Amino acid sequence: MKTLLIYGVESVAGANIAHTLSDRYNVIGVAIGDCPEIDHCQILSGEASLEPPDQLITDIKPDYVLDTTCCGDSSWNPDAEIGDEAQCNLAVERAAVCKQLGITYALLSSDAIFTGPWMFHEEDSEETCTSSLGKRLVKLEADVKNACPESFIVRTHVFGWNWVDCKTGWIEGLLESIQDKASDCHELSQPGYATPILASDLAIILSRGFDENLSGTYHISGAERVNRQQFARKLAELCHINWLTVAFHSGHFSQEERRQFGCGEMSLQTRAIRRALCVAMPTLTESITSLLDQQPLGEVQDQLIANRTEFSRAA
Repeated sequence: MKTLLIYGVESVAGANIAHTLSDRYNVIGVAIGDCPEIDHCQILSGEASLEPPDQLITDIKPDYVLDTTCCGDSSWNPDAEIGDEAQCNLAVERAAVCKQLGITYALLSSDAIFTGPWMFHEEDSEETCTSSLGKRLVKLEADVKNACPESFIVRTHVFGWNWVDCKTGWIEGLLESIQDKASDCHELSQPGYATPILASDLAIILSRGFDENLSGTYHISGAERVNRQQFARKLAELCHINWLTVAFHSGHFSQEERRQFGCGEMSLQTRAIRRALCVAMPTLTESITSLLDQQPLGEVQDQLIANRTEFSRAA
């Protein structure tokens, strides 16, 4: 069994990918922050996670390195941690080490490097976000390519359950608002369109990419373009919760508002990855249905399962 080393395994993307692929690879996760508990995965944290990339990667000798430290969550999450300059520099170091050792290096990047006015950005789109975070990620991708030209760089918009017990994830918080019938959630009034994909769906496509030795930049995202409100409404619909959104800003947004990180036109064209792997991107309904069928991890999900069971009995 081949070994997959995941940096940033405490992130939404890292944890869900580790869990999904634990039966396909010997998964070793490096937790930079709080440490999740994932069955059948070895998690390195504390002092072990602080080893320099050349030492850790050389010692483990993985077949693949997946780096989710800089973009491991939805860019719509107001609490998402986007890699700072130090984290970006470490990502570039890891790419350089993988180049030296002949190991496949994959970097998870974000759809939020893009903005409008065009929809469904292709990999060579030049309509990039001018925010400081957007510029940092554009530079990160370029630096990684320079350090390891064979890198597999994936731009995406990932969502999924949070695996760290001490934190409430974006999906969990959104579900709490929906279950409480909240109609004035400020974050949903922000501009922006994206093509979200469930982390476990992303994991399967990433695995296919590893098998095919893909390199270069690819967009892997869902098949549907939605805004925050449409995403929340679909989530409420599939949870069988009668939820009316009545207090959201629905007027025109200024160019300045649309150029903020995560607030522009971020929908991704996935033609390249579909042709490379002969794979279809999941619809939003398919992704959210899979999310709700996954093992509950906390009180929010437990209540959700109870609500869905009650609805099924009533039907």
